[in-house]
Amino acid sequence: MRDLRPLTVDRVADLAGDSALCTFWQTVPRNGDILPREPIDLLTDWVSDVTANWGPPGRIAYVEDRPVGHVLLVPARYVPRLAAFPTTPSDPATLMLVTVRINADQRGRGLRKVLVQAAVKEALRHRVRSIEVIAARPHAVGKHPCVLESSFVENLGFRVARDHPVYPRLRLDLRTIVTIRDGAAAAVRKALARVPGVHPVPETPPDGATRARVTRARDTRARDTRAIE
Repeated sequence: MRDLRPLTVDRVADLAGDSALCTFWQTVPRNGDILPREPIDLLTDWVSDVTANWGPPGRIAYVEDRPVGHVLLVPARYVPRLAAFPTTPSDPATLMLVTVRINADQRGRGLRKVLVQAAVKEALRHRVRSIEVIAARPHAVGKHPCVLESSFVENLGFRVARDHPVYPRLRLDLRTIVTIRDGAAAAVRKALARVPGVHPVPETPPDGATRARVTRARDTRARDTRAIE
């Protein structure tokens, strides 16, 4: 059974899964002018900084307590590598889907989609309007393992915000997701209403009153008005 847990400092080592720790997005090449750091030390400091100033920067998926994948989601200001891309967002507060990685034995099981859905829920908790990602076109997929392929995120509803032949920036409008979710709920209610013997739970307006109670109150007021007239 899958278990999604926040990325914390004590779980940094679990980011590796069945591959090496990826520090691609947390670093920027400087032509060898700086001393290289151990990946776990760099990532630990990065997670600590992001958590202290924004919140946990992602989720790790576990199956029977074994890490099998993770998703990273943070504001652009915490992603140094963005500076190396021509499509980097101009606003440092832009919420970026940094990467989604899963173990080889989890491929084809929908885990990557589940992890992106977890990122969307986290974004909604932060009350942002969209998530963006810099992804790779097909001919560049695999050049950097931590860069998502554009076809994957486009299939999830991301649309091009700034095009590029190799590394476009794509955006997912979270307001659209909320609208779709509400529309789906309305469709379910209508379908249930057509089933004999099934009575859907009345809708609840923002003030907490059920629609049935609001309707009764409106009918009562109408009768009172007619009586006065």
